[in-house]
Amino acid sequence: MTNDETVAAILDVVETYVTAMTAGDRGSLERVFFERASEVGHYEGELLWNSRDAFIRMCEEAGSASANVSWTIRSLSVHGDIAVVHVEDDWAGMRFDDILTLIHHENVWRIVSKVYRIQP
Repeated sequence: MTNDETVAAILDVVETYVTAMTAGDRGSLERVFFERASEVGHYEGELLWNSRDAFIRMCEEAGSASANVSWTIRSLSVHGDIAVVHVEDDWAGMRFDDILTLIHHENVWRIVSKVYRIQP
């Protein structure tokens, strides 16, 4: 895979992640996250440490197919079969910084973890 192909594949995963999260699309989220992936961050002063399935349930509950999808990649770093992406996005009326770690396994990029902060 060339560098351009690698970046394109990672960008496709990130776009699927953001649009599926916003819409509450379980199938697409399951496809881009490993089953044992986690989502971690502070929400209302509490540290939340969610499993992939708990995160997907929250997305389903808050999701809207008609929601405006707004996101920007702030940085992308690839080191062999691992990647780190900083995505700024909107979800459930809040603006987030999401740090996604991905790994290339069995010829596809998938998310291993999401760490987030809500922007003030």
